[in-house]
Amino acid sequence: MIHAQQLAKVINGVYIGKNDITIDGVASLNRADKRKVSFLSNKKYTKYISNTKACCIIVDQTFDIGPYKDKNFIVCKDAYLGFALALTYFYQRDLKSSFKSSKATIDNTAKISDKAYIGDFSYIGSNANIGNSYIMPMVYIGEDSIIKDNCIIYPNVTIREKVEIGNNVIIHSGSVIGSDGFGYVNNNGKHYKIPQVGKVIIEDDVEIGSNVSIDRATLDETIIRKGSKIDNLVQIAHNVEIGENSILVSQCGISGSTRIGNNVILAGQVGVAGHLGIADNTVITAKSGVGTNIKSGGIYSGIPVYDHSKWLKSSAIIPRLPELYKKIQELESRLKELEKDDRH
Repeated sequence: MIHAQQLAKVINGVYIGKNDITIDGVASLNRADKRKVSFLSNKKYTKYISNTKACCIIVDQTFDIGPYKDKNFIVCKDAYLGFALALTYFYQRDLKSSFKSSKATIDNTAKISDKAYIGDFSYIGSNANIGNSYIMPMVYIGEDSIIKDNCIIYPNVTIREKVEIGNNVIIHSGSVIGSDGFGYVNNNGKHYKIPQVGKVIIEDDVEIGSNVSIDRATLDETIIRKGSKIDNLVQIAHNVEIGENSILVSQCGISGSTRIGNNVILAGQVGVAGHLGIADNTVITAKSGVGTNIKSGGIYSGIPVYDHSKWLKSSAIIPRLPELYKKIQELESRLKELEKDDRH
């Protein structure tokens, strides 16, 4: 429970409303009760404000609170960020520490922080090094792997050998970090496996969704730079480098040895061919295919990708192609008739 004025300070906002308002959680506008704070970041939900039972509403500085004299507000520079900070305040998990389950298998050569949490049936291989992090049950951590501080590794994650994970990393269930890269050479009609002996490096503040596969490099490193976020069901091949603060949305596939810059967004189901470079500050829209280097930031769409504004114009024309084709046939027919008349 917290007073509205205090919560406003927590989320870097200004409280405007009645005194003695107390809050015990966060809820949506149409479901909140008189003890819940709600928020408005998308203006299409403004219609719910008049009837909401929320004791307080987080809004941004551009929202006109004038017509709502009976409501209480916390005004923030960014309402969505204020909402996120409020959720963190009320619902942040209190993770246990300083626990090593007797049901876990920990190699004698592994180094485990005294403040680490190691859950039931986890496996930690030889020479692994685990900092002040939370390893949930049934996690596999291979030999010579490093996990630094304040990480959360959810159940059924596999972290193979020689993987390096920085601070404040979250990896969700079912993901595999350091699986073999997909490398073969054809020999007399058979595919001979190329050993994958490199590593994976995941820098600080990265979050990896569920069922993500990040392959180890053939020789060097597959790298996920700090602050990047990877959604569920993403495939990152060997020797790929993802720059800082980039976002890969669900079902993206990145082929081997591609370099993706900083602050890049790949929307859902984007495919990127191998050995390419994508410039900083690039956005690739959903279901696009990248087959050539992108040398300057911008928004790109299509298969293969090209400038998004041109793609929008092309997309508007495509549904009319049957109609346009019919018109062309009619014009060709009329032209032939005119040519016949000229000859006569």
